[in-house]
Amino acid sequence: MSKLDELIAELCPDGVEYVFFENVCEYIRGITYNKTQESKADDANAWKVLRANNISLSTNTLNFEDIKFVSPEVKIRSNQRLKKNDILICAGSGSKDHIGKVAYISADLDYTFGGFMAVIRSKECLNSRFLFHILTSGLFSKHLEFALNSSTINNLNASVMNNFKFPLPPLPVQQEIVRILDNFT
Repeated sequence: MSKLDELIAELCPDGVEYVFFENVCEYIRGITYNKTQESKADDANAWKVLRANNISLSTNTLNFEDIKFVSPEVKIRSNQRLKKNDILICAGSGSKDHIGKVAYISADLDYTFGGFMAVIRSKECLNSRFLFHILTSGLFSKHLEFALNSSTINNLNASVMNNFKFPLPPLPVQQEIVRILDNFT
């Protein structure tokens, strides 16, 4: 019997509870700015902004190839700064392929994120890396397919996210699942 099987038998003898996203996560949309508020890369005080193109679709990882810089006068709330264990998600795009693509933030970053993006922060009962794997799964893809049926710009708003329901095993089970999945990737 594997360690995962043992944990499930011990901690989930009656199955795993399903929870709604809104009960275990915070969903924070990115900053908005206009063209006149953009800065040059050599402006030491400018905010560095990640956008949808900074998430590689095939690997769900960040790339820093095309960073936008905006004036320090653009108002950025403290919760709009990227922190370790955040999940950055594409929340708005003309392409359904890009909606919902995610990248895991493994360290605090001196970056913010644009208005077509959002950050997901997990509550203590949820391992954020476990959630990352859920968000890259078919379960989340099916939710998006059902929830987003517009032919125009798609918008992954709080309502769409809050209605996402997923399995939430106890933390030791989540951690073992993360260990196994991370070994495959």
